[in-house]
Amino acid sequence: MNLTRILPALLALAAPLLAQQSAAPAAAPAPTPAPTAPRTSPELSPEQKELMKEVERMRGEKARIDAQVALAEARRAEELAPLTAETAKLTAERALRLAKAAAEAAALEDEKARLERQTSLEAARSSARLAERMNRIRELEAEAKQLQLEAGNTVARLTNELSRFQKEEEARKVATRAKPRYLKDPLVDGVLYISDRRIPFNGAVTDQLADYVIQRINFYNNQSPEFPIFIVVDSSPGGSVSAGYQIQKAMAASKAPVYVVVKGFAASMTAVIATLAERSFCYPNSIILHHQVSNNLRGNMTVLKEQIRFTTEWFDRLGTPVAKKMGISLEEFVKQMYANDSTGDWQAFGEKAKELKWVDVTVERIEETAVLDIIPVPTAPPSVVPVIRPPQTEISGVAAKVDDKGRPYYELPPLSNPFDAWWIYDPQGLYRVR
Repeated sequence: MNLTRILPALLALAAPLLAQQSAAPAAAPAPTPAPTAPRTSPELSPEQKELMKEVERMRGEKARIDAQVALAEARRAEELAPLTAETAKLTAERALRLAKAAAEAAALEDEKARLERQTSLEAARSSARLAERMNRIRELEAEAKQLQLEAGNTVARLTNELSRFQKEEEARKVATRAKPRYLKDPLVDGVLYISDRRIPFNGAVTDQLADYVIQRINFYNNQSPEFPIFIVVDSSPGGSVSAGYQIQKAMAASKAPVYVVVKGFAASMTAVIATLAERSFCYPNSIILHHQVSNNLRGNMTVLKEQIRFTTEWFDRLGTPVAKKMGISLEEFVKQMYANDSTGDWQAFGEKAKELKWVDVTVERIEETAVLDIIPVPTAPPSVVPVIRPPQTEISGVAAKVDDKGRPYYELPPLSNPFDAWWIYDPQGLYRVR
């Protein structure tokens, strides 16, 4: 039987009796009577007595059970005490470790953030230093290329000059009976004497040829400003207006007089250089040719108009001095060009050129006093395709080529000035622009 469940029910049933017993002493106390015989309690029915006994027994049983439960609880508490203490200890230790771990994690996070900031700062500084060094490297590379280019040009120029001086020195050792004649007036008894202050001027007029001629004018001026410098033209069809103008201005600025000698043919821009020289010479059968400026027009209508306008201005600026030297206007000069030739290519032999004031003097004889050695002619291997070799191609930058139809031609270098124009005589179409 489960006393825990039955006991409350029994107590409920015995409650009136217990109340009756407890209420009897609670009544108002009566005056203490004289001792009398003992007073008996009210009589209980057998059932009540039996119930009371059962209650007392259950109370005792409950007390015993409570005592057992209390003892079991005490024993359980005694058994759990070490475990509870150990649990509390472990909980405290765990809390301490968690606190330490949290503190260490916070410190690590702070250190990580500091390192990340430091790394970002170092990366930014490294990137800036790297960019600065790369820029410096590019600057140094550009400077090195410029220095290499300048050094190459200087070496080439000095090599050419040294080669020329060595050749002249070797030639002087061979031709010991002759020396260059340096005369302030090179025309003596109808003979023109040309010294070693001589500049060959052949082929198309280009920026390269202009640089070659101008450098030598400056060199001979620094060598001596007294004696004349000779620009000797064997054959030149003209060329770049801008390059020819630079040569003309260098001639005009020269302290030493610069004379032009036309031995064979001078046309277009070269004819202008000869006509406007301080003094010019030619053979009676030399040919001088003047005509208008031409241009290879390309582009849209606006560009074409601009090129025509600049070409016209070039002709006005360079053709007007020629016409003025002839004693006529530029318009009359152009009219006479077409009056003498339907194409406008006005050519004249030396005597007529002198009458027209295109040259100053015609001579029957020219002595090259600086020719002191015989230069061997290089032998070239035979070729099935004919190849033309224009004079001074290495100087003027003109290349001798053959087209896909087997026709030889001269390839002109491109004009460096976008407003430049070609003033060149080329009726056969031998000169082509690159």
